[in-house]
Order: sequence, then structure tokens, then C-alpha cells
Amino acid sequence: MLSDDESNQKVTGHAFELWRFIIRKRLFLNRLSVADATNLERGDRVWLTKTAAYHNFYTTAVIFDIPFAVCIERNASRHRVVPEEALARQYSMLQETLRSIKDEAFDFVFVINEKSQSLVEVEVAQSGIKKSAEQTEITEQTESI
Repeated sequence: MLSDDESNQKVTGHAFELWRFIIRKRLFLNRLSVADATNLERGDRVWLTKTAAYHNFYTTAVIFDIPFAVCIERNASRHRVVPEEALARQYSMLQETLRSIKDEAFDFVFVINEKSQSLVEVEVAQSGIKKSAEQTEITEQTESI
């Protein structure tokens, strides 16, 4: 979107700035927003949950827990192959995320593994994506305890 070269890492900061801007605007306009990124850094996930909470939206994390060997295999068939060291670093971060995600502020967490990925069907619906005033009040009271 920002660069004509998808491998141009110089625009990464600008890309994430735009990504966050779009998410904030969509939530402000009461639109369902999907943050389709690895989000392996806890700080990124904290930003997402806090931003959603500010706009009274539910948060859902969908994590694909795929074996490292499968990631390597799939990566080899991609148009733009990611260096194996980068995959190893991301996989390590994924393992940490799997250990910590239940303690984070997501309302719902789904972990999809290699076996279950072909069985999963996702339906995205607009209804029920925002918290009611009562739920928001309960959340705020809980946070202040």
C-alpha cells in the first residue's frame, strides 16, 4: 500500500502507523476491524486490546499453532521467501505468545493447530461485536479494583 516493493522494510514503521490509524478510524465508526498480522510482540497486542476496549469492542485472538517444519515447508513455496532465521525468531515468539495469551486482555482466544485448521469454519458477523454499556461499566469497575 505504501511501497511498490513488498519486501521494502524501510516503510515498516509507516505501514504500522497507517494500520493503527485505519483500525482506530474503523472502531470510531463502529466497524468490525480485523488486525491481520502476526502480532507476536506483546506490546502490539496490548495496543489492540486497549484500543478495542476504548471503543467498547470485544477482542478475539486467533492463533495458528503450526509446527515449525510445516512453516519452513510452506515458506519454501512462497513467492517471497522469508529467511529461516526470521522464521525461527517468529516461531520462538509464537511459543511465548501461546504461554501468555490467556493472561492478556482478549475476550476470546482461539488456537488453531495443524490438525484442526482444515476443520475450522469462521463466520464474521456484525452483531454482538460491541460491549453493552453495562458490560463496559463492569469492565471499568473490575479494572479499578
